[in-house]
Amino acid sequence: MNPRRITPEILDSLPSSDPDAQASRRDLQRLHSILGQKKLWLRWFREKYTNRPPSSLVDLGSGDGHLLSRILPLAFPSGGGGSRLFFVDRQPSVADSSLDQLRRQNWLPTIIDCEVLEWARQAPPADLILSNLFLHHLSVEKLRELFLHLARITPLFAAAEPARNWPASFGCRLLPLLGCHPVTLHDSRVSVAAGFRDEELSELWPKLPLWHTSESASGLFTHFFSAEKSS
Repeated sequence: MNPRRITPEILDSLPSSDPDAQASRRDLQRLHSILGQKKLWLRWFREKYTNRPPSSLVDLGSGDGHLLSRILPLAFPSGGGGSRLFFVDRQPSVADSSLDQLRRQNWLPTIIDCEVLEWARQAPPADLILSNLFLHHLSVEKLRELFLHLARITPLFAAAEPARNWPASFGCRLLPLLGCHPVTLHDSRVSVAAGFRDEELSELWPKLPLWHTSESASGLFTHFFSAEKSS
């Protein structure tokens, strides 16, 4: 398989109010289910947090926050218990209805309009930091810097990313059959080319005592990475 190739995605350059951006985000909401990411994250939350949710949770590159706003009520049917939830994105577009729903379930959501690296350089500690389809936007150098900051402020980080493999590349060719918007068709190809495989993310995590990384394929299209610090 070819080395990673990072190319700008169209959606990143569009304001959240742009009709093309809104259409592409609707596609992504559908694809979260088709790609199995909803099931992946729901299973992961249930395995990691059997009794109560993390007291503070950060979603990096959160976009419209659709994934977490759908998963958290299923993973924690008793509610958030007052847990703090931070959506970090340079162009956040989390709907007021999603925020209201989370508040009704006793989550305390906050939107942070900021570049992720800028946020990480000065961020306070958090119990859990995660990202979904975000890390592939970053170069190796920026990933190293981000990981160094994350290792300082959280004991647990997890990420689901595009798998850079032949099934994912072929799957991009099938998206027109689902009626996906041209922005989605372009960005899906770019995302796969910038995705991950093998132990590429583990190699970038800082080599510090007590840290353990795990990295593997999840289904045909998703690459999952986690880093956890033992207590």
